[in-house]
Amino acid sequence: MWIALGVATVTVFALLISSTTFFLGRGAWWDAIDQGLVDWVADLRSDAATTVAQAINSLNNEWFLRLLRWGIIALLVVFKRWRHLFVLVAVVLVTQPVASALATRLARPRPDGIEILAPWTGFSHPSLPIVALTLTLVAIAYAVVPRGRQRRITLLAIGALATAVGLSRFYLGVERLTDGLTGAVIGVTIPLVAFRVWTPDAVFPVSYGRRKAAHLELTGHRRAAVFRALREQLGIEADDMELFGLEGSGGSTPIRVSLVGGGGYVFAKLYAQNHLRSDRWYKWGRRILYGALEDEAAFRSVRRLAEHEDYVMRLMASAGVPGPASLGIAEITPGREYLLVTEFVEGAVEISEAQVGSDIIDDSLRAVRSMWDASLSHRDIKPANVLVRGSEVFLIDYAFGEVQPTPWRQAVDLANVMLTLSVRSSPQLVHDAALELFSAEEIAEAFAASRGVTVPGELRAAVRADGRDLVAEHRALAPHREPIRIQRFTPRRVGSLFVAGLTLSVGLWLLSINLSLVRGLL
Repeated sequence: MWIALGVATVTVFALLISSTTFFLGRGAWWDAIDQGLVDWVADLRSDAATTVAQAINSLNNEWFLRLLRWGIIALLVVFKRWRHLFVLVAVVLVTQPVASALATRLARPRPDGIEILAPWTGFSHPSLPIVALTLTLVAIAYAVVPRGRQRRITLLAIGALATAVGLSRFYLGVERLTDGLTGAVIGVTIPLVAFRVWTPDAVFPVSYGRRKAAHLELTGHRRAAVFRALREQLGIEADDMELFGLEGSGGSTPIRVSLVGGGGYVFAKLYAQNHLRSDRWYKWGRRILYGALEDEAAFRSVRRLAEHEDYVMRLMASAGVPGPASLGIAEITPGREYLLVTEFVEGAVEISEAQVGSDIIDDSLRAVRSMWDASLSHRDIKPANVLVRGSEVFLIDYAFGEVQPTPWRQAVDLANVMLTLSVRSSPQLVHDAALELFSAEEIAEAFAASRGVTVPGELRAAVRADGRDLVAEHRALAPHREPIRIQRFTPRRVGSLFVAGLTLSVGLWLLSINLSLVRGLL
């Protein structure tokens, strides 16, 4: 509806600005109707009504709107909703200059023949104060208020407030009725469409709990679609589902699915467009920071992302690496959302919550040895991805898995599994067990390759919390090996650095020559 109103408004503008004779003097009929309404309202004025109208119009105060906008910005920064923040800034920097340019081009004067009872500046059509007010209020609704009943009430309140302010300005003679109406259409349409397109609630919901952007909501249409896809595509009859293991997951939405009739559980990972975008930005950033760490390429589609993990999981199983079996991939929304379904390891806990003895250490190291022998790499070994059930070990989450990895990447896997085990035991015990499967030189190379960028964030935090310098202890136990240099300068890295620098320079240049746009944000 708002897109249709926006298109209609632009069409009317184009016809009014054009020199066509169909519109009789480029809007003379329009002015005549508006002026008649202004004259009629002026005859109905009273002291009491004027006082009320002036009080309502004061809500459109410039400083009040600035305070609201800075409040929105502060809230978005505190809750790290960066995408909403960027959309807000873009909307303000686009909407107000567009409205101002239209007002200057149309150059419509203020109503004449009556006394204007409120301050005003510039041309009247479209109403720039109404554009600023509605833009700010719609931003509050879509960037601050959670979806549902609260947002519906907020939108109704916004409509009532904008209508009251527009009618008050019409009554006070500052603007004609169509001035405020057109300003409202512009001020609502652009931010509403922008927030719905670039921050859809299904992907970027407004919430105030602790939640990663990767974790999508399992409500409404998506929940029903997941049930239907499991049943029709994989033959799995689901009774219920819930988010599961969120703390250790940052690249997908992990789900535990309950089977009908108490038949246990299966585990599923939901991949969507935002996970694909995150993967692209992650790999692009790594290329800028470190160069050619290894042969990394961003996935071209969500389907390819899910297929890759399913493929690596099956290769790991055939190589004897302990882990859950894949049950297949279900398509939720073609091209946009896919579900990777696996066995659920019932009764298992993360290794950070388990007692780690010699059996656990041996099985974990044997899993890495199996990957080495099969020319595979996990690439994300950390406590959350090593599960323990009794004396059994399971490696999970093969999204970053790699076939035919470089020797450097295989060495990093060995170092990370030894660090993961050492947090729950002793470096000496882990080192002695590793010597049964790997040579001293291979262990030395693993810790020569180990440094901040090679260790997953969760594992780095666990090592810091442990208090011991585990990397130094392992290096002391192994033969001396010079640290492996990871910085690589390649044509792709240089090109990415150039693009990033050029983009930043152009952005700063545009801001410097458009200070009026920045003042519009304030």
